[in-house]
Amino acid sequence: MHRRYLTICFAIVLAAAFLSGCATEDKKPDLVYFEVDMILPTVGTSGLMPSEINDILREVETRNREVEDDPDWIKKSYEGLMVRRLNNVSEREYARFEKYLDNGSVYILVHPGFFSFFHYPRRLRSSVDEAVSEYSIVELLLKRRPKTAEFALLQAQERRTRDFFEFKTTQKKLIIFIIPQDYQEYAGYTYRKSRDEYMRYLNEITNFSESVLFIESRSPNRGSITEADSMRLVEFLLSVNAKTVYVGGSYVGRCLEDFYTILTREYGSEGIYVVPELSDISPREINGAIATELLKPDGSIDKIVAKRHMQMDVYNIQETIPQLINLP
Repeated sequence: MHRRYLTICFAIVLAAAFLSGCATEDKKPDLVYFEVDMILPTVGTSGLMPSEINDILREVETRNREVEDDPDWIKKSYEGLMVRRLNNVSEREYARFEKYLDNGSVYILVHPGFFSFFHYPRRLRSSVDEAVSEYSIVELLLKRRPKTAEFALLQAQERRTRDFFEFKTTQKKLIIFIIPQDYQEYAGYTYRKSRDEYMRYLNEITNFSESVLFIESRSPNRGSITEADSMRLVEFLLSVNAKTVYVGGSYVGRCLEDFYTILTREYGSEGIYVVPELSDISPREINGAIATELLKPDGSIDKIVAKRHMQMDVYNIQETIPQLINLP
């Protein structure tokens, strides 16, 4: 009887262990939620001292609170971009931008924040008549608690882009971003018949910085730029003695690939890299398995997985595999 009792107990323990193992294996990862105003240390900051990172984050948060939450500033942010367009910079001025290089590097981001303004199916601000809010559209998106890994990944991409711009522009590092040409009239622009929310977002993340320039893409849903702009960009990169060009933005295999193809055709591929952890995946290519693999337990994007996915064309959308690099 005693032996039978031990056998039954042992069987129960084994069954419990088996069921526990199954439960652990099938358990969905916890979805991390951050307060929307929290700016996180961005990618490419591992070489900085923690005290320096904290000082920059404090400066960002202070500016956001004291300047960009002011109703008068918000109204002005809808009126036009507060940074310069590259073709409005004279060639005589090019060389002075060399001082803004980040250890010899320049960042180029294609269609930043595209998901929130051109792809997210719901308007997060109803109309032009609605009272001006302290929160931008991206911040309203980040305020929503994620219910799926897919949405958590899309939020992580938007947060990372916002925080990267905020951090690097505060450091006065050289960033060029590509915006969709005539996007205000594009049928796919969610806020076409309202205040120009994309304009406000771009002004918020670029912070009047003299180290930031922009170029327009040929069309709202493609990342290629005109031949004149591509030649101008090449001349600019040569003038500032950029050793490396880090490219990111929206979306992998789509607008991002358009731009990379043109840039490497005109400039050559040496020193031109796509940064996977700065590159957004379209919702069309995201599923639960991909999102779960890309998200780290802290809610950030795993740059090693992101690089592997692009190398293997997991998204089945890339026509060419670009030179890839993870930022330190």
